[in-house]
Amino acid sequence: MKKIFSIFTLAALLLVAVSCDKIDNPHKPFTPTGGNKTVLIKDFTGARCVNCPDAAETVHELQHRLGEDRVFIMSVHAGYLAQPMGQFPDFLTEEGTEWYGNNDSNPLFAVDHVALTEGNTLNVDQVDTPVSDALAEPQQFDIIIDNTYDEATRRLNVENRFTPTGDGVGEYYATVCLIEDSIVGWQTTSSGLDREYVFRNVFRGTLNGADGKLISNGSYYVDDSFTTICSIELDSICNPDQCYILTYIYDHQDGKIVQTAMEKIK
Repeated sequence: MKKIFSIFTLAALLLVAVSCDKIDNPHKPFTPTGGNKTVLIKDFTGARCVNCPDAAETVHELQHRLGEDRVFIMSVHAGYLAQPMGQFPDFLTEEGTEWYGNNDSNPLFAVDHVALTEGNTLNVDQVDTPVSDALAEPQQFDIIIDNTYDEATRRLNVENRFTPTGDGVGEYYATVCLIEDSIVGWQTTSSGLDREYVFRNVFRGTLNGADGKLISNGSYYVDDSFTTICSIELDSICNPDQCYILTYIYDHQDGKIVQTAMEKIK
C-alpha cells in the first residue's frame, strides 16, 4: 500500500480529470467489527508500476480469505512510479512520502508497521506469514469511529474512542486516515495500459499528521477511555459515498500498530 518494474513512456498525453464516481466492483466494502485483533497492510504502490496490480490482487485475496473485518489494506501511492505523468492520476501525499522513506521500488508492503523500516519492507510473497502472526496476537484496544458528514459544506467531523481491553503501560498514538475506494484511472499492468483501472482503498491523507497524536502515555486501565476529535473539509475530487475513515493505534516505542478500524464517512 515493485522490486522489478517497468515504465511505460507515453507521448503526447492530454491531461484529463480522474473520475471519483462510484462503480460496481466484485469486492464488498470493509465493515470493521470489534472484539478481535485487527491488522493493517500498507501497500506502497504507483499508477505507473507494472507489477503493482498483480501484487494488490494477491493481498486482497489474502484479506478475503482471512476476513475483511480483521485485515485492512491501505494503498499508499509513493515513490518514483507514483509520480503523475500525463493522464496518470496523482495520489501522492506528504504523509505517504514520509512513510515510504528512502525506498526506491514498488510494490512494497508493511504489516502493522513491523517491516516499515528502510531496507526492511516486504515483498508480496512475504506478507501472509506476518499477517497470520499478527492476527494471533492479543487485542489491546477497542476503536469506535463516529463520523459526521455535512453534505452542504463537505465538512467531516470524526470522533475516535479508544478503550483498553486490559491494564497496561506504554506510549500510544492514533493516526486518522482518509481512504477513498473505487477510483477509476490509468494504471500500467502486466497486460498493458488499463485506462479504466479500479484503484482500491486509496490513501488520501491524514486528519492528524503522519505520526498521529498521543492518546496515552504511562499506565492505562481497562475502565479508561481516550478520545480524539478531528475535522476536515472533503476535497471536491473525492466521492463521499466511497470514502472511509481508517484509524490505527501504534506503540511509539517500536512503531508497531496494535489495532485498526475502518468506517464509512456516511
